[in-house]
Amino acid sequence: MIVIAGIVSAGCPPKIVRVEVSKEDLIKADQAFKEGDAAFNRKDYYAALIKYLDATSLNPNDSYFFNRLGIAYSQLQYYEDAIKVFRRSMALDPAYPYAVNNLGTAFFARRQFRKAEKSFKKAISMKENEASFYMNLGALYFEKKRPDKAIIAWRKGLELDADILTKKNAVSLALEGDKESLREKNYFLARLYAAAGNIPKAIECLEIAVDNGFSDIEAIQQQPDFDSIRKDARFVEFMKSAATIIKSR
Repeated sequence: MIVIAGIVSAGCPPKIVRVEVSKEDLIKADQAFKEGDAAFNRKDYYAALIKYLDATSLNPNDSYFFNRLGIAYSQLQYYEDAIKVFRRSMALDPAYPYAVNNLGTAFFARRQFRKAEKSFKKAISMKENEASFYMNLGALYFEKKRPDKAIIAWRKGLELDADILTKKNAVSLALEGDKESLREKNYFLARLYAAAGNIPKAIECLEIAVDNGFSDIEAIQQQPDFDSIRKDARFVEFMKSAATIIKSR
């Protein structure tokens, strides 16, 4: 996020009537929201959800509050509720791209890939320099068996932010999936990191791939993306270790 990331189309959020909120309720809403963030950060998502609900009840005009509420719903796999509140966030602030991206992650979780792709592309059109949007679009293409397009999107994301996959507030679909998905995703991500000269991250992704069942050592040996790091002592040691692990299975 992983970060880190979610009925009408993603581009047509419902119309919102803003209400007057007292200064006292604004203060209470901000406090509830902070308590929600604290619970979220310790991964107590139910507690976070309750506090975010309190915050949005006290101040129903804040798009950021509803976006965080949607993320909490998504963490608890209440995707229909997440979709509703992400749309409300978008209606409150049509220029807020993160709600659009997060709507895409909720659609992705429900395997509504066409809607997810539309949301991710819309988010990118709104904020072209946000790495996490490209990482999510790449994960979508990967899930649709289009690794060629996935690599293009992931490469763009990593060019924008080489550390995007390790940031706490950037929930990325590239880090999620079952063992088969993680195996293949991390192999492709390792290729991208290797081509960019980031040896530690390339090896880390390869290690995750191997841990999840990757066994095609020959593919690593023949893949040109690894040529620039092939003689590095760390990579050489990894290849020896990986070969031993794979043979012992």
